[in-house]
Amino acid sequence: MNSANSTTSRRGRPARLSLTEAGNRTVLIGIELLKTVARSKELTLTQIAKHSGMSPSRAHRYVASLKQAGFLGQDAESGKYRVGPGAIELGLSALASIDGVRLASDVMAKLTGETGLVSYLCVWGSNGPTVIKSEFGNVQTAVRVREGSSLSMMTATGRVFLAYLSSNETGHLLERDLPEWNASTPPSRHIKAKDVENICTKVRANLIARTIGVKNPTWTAFSTPIFGPDGKLTMALTLIGISQLFDTRLDGAVATRLKDASRLLSASLGARAY
Repeated sequence: MNSANSTTSRRGRPARLSLTEAGNRTVLIGIELLKTVARSKELTLTQIAKHSGMSPSRAHRYVASLKQAGFLGQDAESGKYRVGPGAIELGLSALASIDGVRLASDVMAKLTGETGLVSYLCVWGSNGPTVIKSEFGNVQTAVRVREGSSLSMMTATGRVFLAYLSSNETGHLLERDLPEWNASTPPSRHIKAKDVENICTKVRANLIARTIGVKNPTWTAFSTPIFGPDGKLTMALTLIGISQLFDTRLDGAVATRLKDASRLLSASLGARAY
């Protein structure tokens, strides 16, 4: 008699998967489906099924299970699915185990303690710059940066990624965020597509990006690149606070301290001196 985990075959029919094989296949399909959603901002069930190469009814079974487990969320109005809090938590936990993030945690705590500013660390995600670590220390401020959230390409952090990633990676997100920036700022601060390269050139020349009043007119943010051993951008380190309470000059004490911290982190990750 065959055990429950053995593969059996019937004359004229395909071999039947064992319980172990069927379970493994189910998990793999579910993971691929989750990755499909993660690569897009939001997808309908029909779009998920099409991208996954399965019928909507079959895709729905996987989607329902992933939603129940918290790995997918669903917008109440549009019905579209997006990555849920369970997947975000899992991703942040995995990122936290990376040496660079552990090293950055100590640097961020020191930066926040010395400057009195909120610090946060971002990596590049499917929806743009994604916060993976934030440090508030004992800072009493209204500034809040939630881990797992995605940032606009027009923030200081977003501009670092614009400066060091290819337009193929950032272009569609820039097209999304630039109109929102212009709609929320006075005409004198509007940015045209042709101005973006000048912004990127300045970021690369100064090794730092600065924005004033993106989400709040009283906030200033500095962001700096962190490079890996291949010389490519791996993360961005950012400080943000109330403009009147710290030195907001590009060559000031706070900006210099942030750049020094990023150089230290880059060197720790094996990047060459820059």
